[in-house]
Amino acid sequence: MEYIQTVLLQVDSTRLDRASEPGGLLAELDDHRSHLKQQPGFRDLRITRSINPEGNVLIVIETRWGDDASLVRYETNEPNVAAIVNKHRDIIVSGSLQVLDMEALRTESSWVPAEAEATAQQRVIWPILIPASVLAFTLLVVYGLSRVYLEIRGDGAVALAAGISIGILIIAFFVASNRDLKGWHIGSIVAVCAVVLFGATIWAVSEEDEGEAEEPVAEEPGEGEPTDAPGGGGGAVVVTMEDNFFELDGEENPALTAAAGEETTFELINAGRGIHNMSIIDSDFISDPDTLRGGEDATITFALDAGTYDYQCDFHPGDMKGELTVE
Repeated sequence: MEYIQTVLLQVDSTRLDRASEPGGLLAELDDHRSHLKQQPGFRDLRITRSINPEGNVLIVIETRWGDDASLVRYETNEPNVAAIVNKHRDIIVSGSLQVLDMEALRTESSWVPAEAEATAQQRVIWPILIPASVLAFTLLVVYGLSRVYLEIRGDGAVALAAGISIGILIIAFFVASNRDLKGWHIGSIVAVCAVVLFGATIWAVSEEDEGEAEEPVAEEPGEGEPTDAPGGGGGAVVVTMEDNFFELDGEENPALTAAAGEETTFELINAGRGIHNMSIIDSDFISDPDTLRGGEDATITFALDAGTYDYQCDFHPGDMKGELTVE
């Protein structure tokens, strides 16, 4: 349904050129379109004229509206078509001006500029915005959870994974059992998850940055202090962890040795920026603490039977690994 304001007027054909010139009636009506497009309920502006070659020319100006309230609001406020026409009474045939408000009873189709423009924008924006939003959220989930898991490694990570699984089940049950699910329900769920994950990611990154801010200090071993002599030399083995390799006496991922059945201690210094540790495969021995940020140090103390063992950093097992010989 449409509501139409029709303004009828006649202009002497000899004065029609004045209506079309800059600042004239028709030019001012064309400029008025930009104001109309900002009005609630506005649909279209149509200007038509009769084709009489002589005499008076009839001009019909129609503004179309989606509801009567919008039309009334437009009529009672300026600028409007009637006010613009009244400014050009010098070219209008006296007594020919009429303003009619009408309701369209049957309309098969109508051109709706504002709505058409909005529809076109939606067709372009949404196919781009939706995949981009899904990709951004997926990247946040992958990056955020990886940083959090690295920060709370151990039993805390297991508890977090269990909590996330339970949360997913609860959300899935809510969605599946609610037949009247609204768009704002989904939006609220996604927003809450995003805020929680974003906050957890910031916390994990800030905790890691605090550790990286401390520069490692390597001290020269002195008399009675631990030496760099591998296994069984009377002192601890000082192993440096870089990004991403173990280092001893300038050798990367060196072959280490220890005495069988005797308690051996490795001193570990994280000289890199990432998180590292050392663990001996096929044993229960792992560095204490088991997570070292940049600048931190730890020890690993063990007593093993004779044999060959592998050691590694649990955070970078592909790069930081080597062989430990116990004899």
